[in-house]
Amino acid sequence: MDKEFKLASRLLTLLDAEQRWFTLAEVEKSLHVSDKTIRKLVEEINRQLPAAMTIEVSRGKGIFLQRDGRSTTVSEVVSSMLRQTIFYRLMHLLFTNGHQFTMEELAEAMFMSTSSLKKLIMQLNNHDLKPYKLRITYSTPAVKGNELNIRYFYWKLYGDAYEFTGWPFTNSDFDFINQSITNIENEKNIVYFINSKRKLSFLIAIVLERVRKGNYVKIAEGDYLWESGIFYLPVKDFALALEERFSIELPKSELFFMQSLFSLSQYHYYEGSDMTPEKEIELYKNKEVDQMAQQLLTILAKAYPNLDRQERFILEVYEFLDKLLIDNAIPEWLTIAKSNLTNYVQIECQQIYQDMQNCMQKWQKTYPSVLYNDFHLTKLTLLVRSGLRYKSKRAFLVIGEEFSIRHYIANLIKNEIGDQLIINTSIMKGLTDEMVEQHHIDFVISNFPVALTTVPVVIISTIPSKRDLDNIRQELLQ
Repeated sequence: MDKEFKLASRLLTLLDAEQRWFTLAEVEKSLHVSDKTIRKLVEEINRQLPAAMTIEVSRGKGIFLQRDGRSTTVSEVVSSMLRQTIFYRLMHLLFTNGHQFTMEELAEAMFMSTSSLKKLIMQLNNHDLKPYKLRITYSTPAVKGNELNIRYFYWKLYGDAYEFTGWPFTNSDFDFINQSITNIENEKNIVYFINSKRKLSFLIAIVLERVRKGNYVKIAEGDYLWESGIFYLPVKDFALALEERFSIELPKSELFFMQSLFSLSQYHYYEGSDMTPEKEIELYKNKEVDQMAQQLLTILAKAYPNLDRQERFILEVYEFLDKLLIDNAIPEWLTIAKSNLTNYVQIECQQIYQDMQNCMQKWQKTYPSVLYNDFHLTKLTLLVRSGLRYKSKRAFLVIGEEFSIRHYIANLIKNEIGDQLIINTSIMKGLTDEMVEQHHIDFVISNFPVALTTVPVVIISTIPSKRDLDNIRQELLQ
């Protein structure tokens, strides 16, 4: 991908993270480029920014992103900039091309010399396309690789380039596809999340374009009970409508693939529907996923006794496992499934993430053929984290700092932990087990050693770290 675009995207994301002046030294360290390159980059970016957004550079202050909070977002700007890159224009041309280009014809269409195009393709094959296990051929340039990987790559590309508005598929009718999805929503009494519905329509358009060129997916019919799925019949009708509308033929594998898209996309039953969590759970009874869910729920309950195992949580575990089985039925989809939250969760929810690894390892002993990856561990971590119910406890905060800092730290901990924690910051002459009992304290938070025997003591840094906060949360789970 264009080096300038990558740098511009990283710079805009950095400047948008905080509303302040960033020193040139900070930016140099983050982007790993020189002062001269940064200034040149800012000039180029400013020419592409909307009127309500500009990057200011001031000697002695640094760099500041000036923008109206109600105007165009940085994400929209980055999407627009991506559409202008050579990388996007080449990949879009290869996707929409109705006939095979020679290298010379493609170079002419790209307004490049043949040697420059060959160099670009070599670079893309070695870097940008390698994570997707794809490559561009040379004699008659075309994207080659596993069909599911190709579809996933283009879904990601078009999703990034048209994240909020626009429709890049000139051979597919957006209104028809969108209305067809709406019809399925109405039939099943569900509502897809706005972004999920948009991404779903993109995937349907990609399916149509690939099928027109004779490129099909291969999905084994027996690896998942497709015909028992809630979307099988409505998607079957949708496939028939697509065949008639666009004069194509969709074999069973394509029907199963589209059914997986509808099942894996995020939706919920609309308010006012007579569908309740209890009724949803009943839909999974007497199916393979039922026993799997009971096994996983038992393991999770042992790891976290404070889990709120009400109907909503149980239902989400059923849905998690059902989607896991769908991913396993399409092995290529399983290998490329990723979450943009994985890095965040591995850092911010480190302990729970590790616990989920242990839980799934135990669960997999019963179901060794069912595979999972970081994507699924991320989803399960967030599911469990949102289902934890902390006990209401009182803590005494002992900080060897001045009064204002003590209150600052108390507020910081309260904001992070929530109302389940009551913090006492009273100043006492020493701290004994008798005093702790008198004030009904459940545990003590301190930045220096405290000699107590009746309640736990959580030692923190003067300004609590993420690990310190996790240790405090653990006390609320006891």
